[in-house]
This record gives sequence, C-alpha cells and structure tokens, in this order.
Amino acid sequence: MPRLPRLPRRPATTADEQVGFNGAFAAALTRAIGSMPALYVVLALVAGWMALATWGPLRAVDPYPFAFLLFLDNVVQLVLCLVILVGQRVLGGAADRRSVQTYENAEAVFEQIADLQRHLDEHDRTLSRGVSLLESSPHPWIQQHRVQRPPQALDQAVSVNGRIAAWLTQRLGSMWAFYLAAGTQVVWMGLAALGVQRLDPYPFPFMTFLSTLVQLVFMIVIMVGQGVLGQAGDRRSEQTYLNGEAILHECRRMKARLEAQDRLIEDLSRYTRGELIEDLARAIHDVDGQAQRAVHAWVPPRWDQAPEEHKAVTRAQARQLGEHLALVGCVMVPAFDPALTVAFADDEVLLLAQREHDRWRTEQASGEVADPHLVAWDDLPEPVRARKLHVARSIPGLVASVGMQVVRDGRARGGAGEEDFTAEEWATLQRAMMASGILVGLSVGGVDSDEMFALVKTLREASVAHPRRFIREVAASSAFDTGLRPGVKYSEYLPYAEKTIRSAAAIVAATAPAELPDFREFLVEIATVVAEVNQEGGFLGVGAQRRTPKEVAAMDAVRLAARHD
Repeated sequence: MPRLPRLPRRPATTADEQVGFNGAFAAALTRAIGSMPALYVVLALVAGWMALATWGPLRAVDPYPFAFLLFLDNVVQLVLCLVILVGQRVLGGAADRRSVQTYENAEAVFEQIADLQRHLDEHDRTLSRGVSLLESSPHPWIQQHRVQRPPQALDQAVSVNGRIAAWLTQRLGSMWAFYLAAGTQVVWMGLAALGVQRLDPYPFPFMTFLSTLVQLVFMIVIMVGQGVLGQAGDRRSEQTYLNGEAILHECRRMKARLEAQDRLIEDLSRYTRGELIEDLARAIHDVDGQAQRAVHAWVPPRWDQAPEEHKAVTRAQARQLGEHLALVGCVMVPAFDPALTVAFADDEVLLLAQREHDRWRTEQASGEVADPHLVAWDDLPEPVRARKLHVARSIPGLVASVGMQVVRDGRARGGAGEEDFTAEEWATLQRAMMASGILVGLSVGGVDSDEMFALVKTLREASVAHPRRFIREVAASSAFDTGLRPGVKYSEYLPYAEKTIRSAAAIVAATAPAELPDFREFLVEIATVVAEVNQEGGFLGVGAQRRTPKEVAAMDAVRLAARHD
C-alpha cells in the first residue's frame, strides 16, 4: 500500500511570522494597541488633556486649539501607521504560507484520489474482464491545479503602481521603519528643547505638518495593500472552492464506480448461485420460441412448462455463451449504460450460430434419441439455420433482458491497434475524428452543446461497441483535441480539418491499410451524427431540415478528405 503523504503538524498562523525580537515586539505592540481598552485609554487621555488645558494647569502650556496635543496626536498616528504596515506584512506573509499549505494539502488529497481511482480501475478490469466501469472524466481542475502555483500577495502587484506599492509596503512595513520614525520624532523634539534647531520650536508646527503629510501617504499605501490582500484572498477563496468542488466530483465518481462494482459482484453471485444461468436460459428459450413461431408457425411451451431435457440443453447453451462471445471479441458485463449497444456483423452472427450448433451436436451425439438436425451446419434445413441465426443475432438483447450487457472486449486482438502507430500518428487520428464533427458544427455558425455531446457520445459508443478493434481503441483514447480557437469560423477551420483528415487517412493507409475503409466510414459517421442533431430552419419546427445544405457540404468535405487515392 502506498505511503500516505505527511501533512503539516499544525496550520500556518500569524504567530509563525513573528520571528526574532522585532517580530515579537511588533506582535506585543499590536496586541497592546489593537484592543478596546487601549481605545478607552486614548479617549480618556485626550479628554483629560483638553479639560486641563481649558480650565486647569495645562492652560498655560497648551491652550486651545491644543497645538502640542495635535503634535502628539500626529506623532502617535505616524507611528501607528507604521505598526499597521508591519501588521499588514505579517498578515500577508501568514496568508501566503497558508496558501502554500492549502495547495500542498490539496495536491496530497488529489494524489490519493488518483491512487484510489487507479485501484478501483484495477478492480473493474479484474471483475469485468478488462472493461472499465467508469466512463466519466476527472475534474479538469485537478490537472490545472498542478500547473497553477498557489496565490501569493505579491502576485497581485502586476502593474507599475502595484509594484511601487508592494515595494513601499515591504520597506515601510518593518520594525526598523518604526524605530526610525519614533527616533526621528524624539531627536527632533530634543534638539528643539536644547536650542540646537530653531527652525521648528515648540509646539513643533513644521513637524506636525510633515507628520500629517506622511500619514496621508501611508494611509494610501495601506489602502493599496488592503486591496492587494483582498485580491489574493479572493484568488485563494476561488482555489479553495475549486478544490472542494473537484474533491466532491471525485467522491461522486468513486461512489458511482463502487455502485457499479456492487452490481457486478451481485451478478457474479447470481452466476455462482446459478440464477444468472437460469435467467439466460429462460431468455434464450423465449427468443428461440419467437423464431419458431415465425419460421415454423409453431408455439413452443413456456419455460415453466418445457420438458426438463430441453431446459438442460438450454442451460448448457447459456453456460457457453461467454466463451462464444469471446470468439467475436466481446464480453458480457453487468449493464452500466443501455445506450451502448453492440450489433453483430453478419459474419459474427454466422460464427456464433455455427459454434453453438457444433457444441450442441457434440453434446447430443451420445444421446439415445436421434435428432434429424444432428448434421453439419451446411446440411441443416434453411428454416432451422434461420432460427439459429436469429438467436445468435439476438444475443445482445437477451443478455440485456437479464441485467447484463454485451460490449466489445478492449483486450481482444485482431487488426491494428495503438501499438502499431507512433504517439504523434495516434494523436493525428484522434484529431481527425474531432475535426470531422467540429467542421459540420461550424458550417451552421458554431458548435453547440448538443452537437458536442453527440460527438463525444459517438466516440464513447464506438469505444465499446464498434466491431473493429482499431476503431474501438482510437475512439477510447481520444483526448478531444479540437484545434478550435475562440471565435474561429468555418472558412478558417476548413483547411485545418481537411489537412488533418487527409494526414490521418494517409497514416492509416501506410500503417494499417486494412483498417482504412472502416476509418473512412467512421469519420463520415461522426459528421453525419453531428449534422442530424439539430433540425435547422423552418418556423416552430415546421419545414425544418434534418441536414442543411451547408452541413451536407461539410460532410462532403469530410468524405473527400478521407479519401486516400
């Protein structure tokens, strides 16, 4: 079992940024000043000073309009601006660390989800003989998350003004700037008291003016910093939301897969208990009865009333059904999508019917009762052959009637496969399939959601139901690369589509020429499906066309490009 990634012992906090004496002092100062008791103390001091300066002993020192109090207020405000900048930098650093931690945690979760999906996929293929029971795709954010770094505050400062504000915040948002500002104020007042500087005597109007001006600048820098932190917070919130959405999506996928496995395990249990064989035998009996009524005009008895010897023969036929399906590259799995139907080709129907007849002949050869039909296939009467062919052709339907489904086995050999092509050639084949459908959609203005859904559905159905292994594999591995650019028009996309389809046809002709007719036919089928999704024109559905002239022209372009002469 893979080792789980180690998560941080504790979440990142603002305390992690308070390192060293300056950080600890800034934290203590912030805690002391940033509180309601500190506000009450300041209000009391200001009110007391104003009262004493109006009616008390301070009237001679700082009378109305309280110039010295105003100077002190400016000094304190300037210092507090620097403290706010320090706190802003600390909060930004802590938020950045939390962002990185959240990113790493999400990556660890996504990695475990991927491992679980791979583990469940192995179970799928073990239980269903190589057929995956999960058809949905992973959430697109999982791949995007791996190449998108966690949001940082500095990432939001992309303009010249933003970079200037970030530089000011980094330089001024430090305790050294705080010490410099406080020291400058004290030295200035000391020099004035000693008479060294006489430019700005008590109550220091020039220093008050400078403090007010610097505060104005600092306030703007603080607001810019708040905006940057807000933008970074919004991006972090968006990533957190997408992380949660992706995890929920993957949980639903795993739940759907587990439910499919539950159904499969239940069907396997039915098989081991003989229930599935009994149900298949009953279905075979019913289909054979329909053929007998049509061919011989004879109504056979119901299954419950059939002779026990007939039931035993039919149960033996049901037991061999899986092996016979393997002869034509198919498997029988629990039903997971009734829309994915398999239709046997005539040669496959003939092979299935002949093999079942040969099995029955071998089984009945030692019987005491002579049956006039214990002859070679070619010697059978035509009505009997027709009845057996009907049963063989009806296998997908009778299997579906008992809660199972016939699909093409992805492991079945025969014909070319992905390993016969280079990665670039294989990608070209996939692009050609997408281009065949996209071109038709663009011919009437644009590819809408219904047309795209029909295109993807066609590829999905072909990946499990197409009789040719080559088509199944190239459809199953499609990366849905359309080559579309935003706002592209039909006339602009046409050269790309024609070139891609021609290149794909040339690749198939050179590497697997036997597959070229089926590949051409499949490309035209894709174009046809997209063309017939929506009815165009008319009024309120009256007079609408199944295929417009533009769509027909696009289909012809696909057909001509697929020709490799």
